[in-house]
Amino acid sequence: MVNMEQNRIKSKVVWGTLAAQILSILVLLEVFTPTQSEVINQVVGAVLQLLVVYGVLNNPTSSTTF
Repeated sequence: MVNMEQNRIKSKVVWGTLAAQILSILVLLEVFTPTQSEVINQVVGAVLQLLVVYGVLNNPTSSTTF
C-alpha cells in the first residue's frame, strides 16, 4: 500500500474555504450590496454543489478516504 499524504496548501478544500471566508467578510463589511450578496451566495452555493457531486471536495489528508 502506498502512503499518499496530501499537502493542505495544495488542497482544493482549503482554497475553497479561504475564498468563501473572504467573500463572507466582504459581505459582512457591506462591500457588496444586498442584491450582489444574494447573487454571490447563489453562485457559490451552486459551484460548491457541483464540486461535491463530481467528488472534487474530499478529505485533504488522505487520498483514499472522504
